[in-house]
Amino acid sequence: MNKKILGVLIVFGLVGSPLYAEKVKVGFMTTLSGPAGIIGKQMKHAFQLGLDHIGNAFGGMESSVIYGDDQRKPDVAKQLADKMVKKHQVHFVTGVIWSNLLVAIHGPVTRSNTFLVSANAGPSTVAGKRCSENFFNVSWQNDQTPEAMGKYLQDNGINNVYLMAPNYQA
Repeated sequence: MNKKILGVLIVFGLVGSPLYAEKVKVGFMTTLSGPAGIIGKQMKHAFQLGLDHIGNAFGGMESSVIYGDDQRKPDVAKQLADKMVKKHQVHFVTGVIWSNLLVAIHGPVTRSNTFLVSANAGPSTVAGKRCSENFFNVSWQNDQTPEAMGKYLQDNGINNVYLMAPNYQA
């Protein structure tokens, strides 16, 4: 079995017995400060609850989680991801909420042969040509909703619309 596929199966608890002696190290980086910090705190608590539910072990392997605050800033996210990968040598990075932050860390994390698992952000820029065998998106792809809405509007002859959107890559 491919080692990468096996790694994902272990992390998501789909393999029952430990195949490696080491701990599974997860770098959980999310927005924990500022106005959007409440979303990250909820995500962190949900992750901790899930870990408690499975006995803090993935597929029978003990886990270790390093938490970090990306401050909703791409440069901070990149530094944090670099620290998690190089200093802490995590096997997985997850917890990123915002697409612009995911774009900032996608290349450095996936090129280091570390798995990047997105539970929320789904920018189209990391699909297609920039897709990586080390990236898993368990949420949606950001273009899905607007594409469906655009088709609906076009099919119904609606030509005049107003749009309010955040000023960052999504």
